Amino acid sequence: MSDTTKGNGAAAPATDEQQRPPMFYDQPVPVSAAEHGKMKIRPEFDFAHAAKVNAVPVTAPEFVLTARCYPIIFVGPGLIPTAALGFNPDDNLFVNAQGEWDRFTYIPAYVRRFPFILLGEQGAERLRLGIENTAASAKADARALFEGEKETETVRAALNMCEQFHQAYLFTREFSQAMADSKLVEERTLDVTLANGEKVNVGTFNAVNEEKFKELPDAKVLEWKKKGFLHAVYFHLQSLNNWDTLLAKANDKANTAAAAKTA
Repeated sequence: MSDTTKGNGAAAPATDEQQRPPMFYDQPVPVSAAEHGKMKIRPEFDFAHAAKVNAVPVTAPEFVLTARCYPIIFVGPGLIPTAALGFNPDDNLFVNAQGEWDRFTYIPAYVRRFPFILLGEQGAERLRLGIENTAASAKADARALFEGEKETETVRAALNMCEQFHQAYLFTREFSQAMADSKLVEERTLDVTLANGEKVNVGTFNAVNEEKFKELPDAKVLEWKKKGFLHAVYFHLQSLNNWDTLLAKANDKANTAAAAKTA
């Protein structure tokens, strides 16, 4: 799967050359009326920015909704929880050509918060609201950031969402560390064959070994229950059944493309 181990929380300042900007971001900078007074951003339900990725980070509090739609896997040495969105690296099966996300399907918070992000070091006492500086939009229903010097509701809502996302990220980081320490997570690979005969190697990812999870000591089970980790593991395991959902969507897309060529 795509490496989503960067950018699940706050981004370092754009001047920090030691850290690569997270997925979707190239030039995250602080939001200001002076710099962005006339800037408009994507319409609320335009998710074209996510059309070319097959996986995005999710936070543990999102598992209950994510598990209804996508496989939740763990990626990279940090075991970043990640929603699988497709099999090919540049193909999100849930975004159509118009940039619309599949109806009645949960949209991960990481996708919804773009182009906003909190800026600052992870341990900083205060983080600033930032924005991807190249994310200006001229589309119909594009959203303004300022009215004169005054922030619009778009900016105020973005700050609230980014703060909530950051708190969820901190909880998720603790959860991922617990997963690593538990030795319950194992490396897996997945190969699928589409209806048109195309064979796709999904790549390597990590998932909880259910048998090892059943052997978790009672004291650890109680500890995880109190922390909220236990139900996250259950939702992760449940979500792995969604590989079949992704395969069905991939086959539908391939069949539609084949029919269009012969039409």
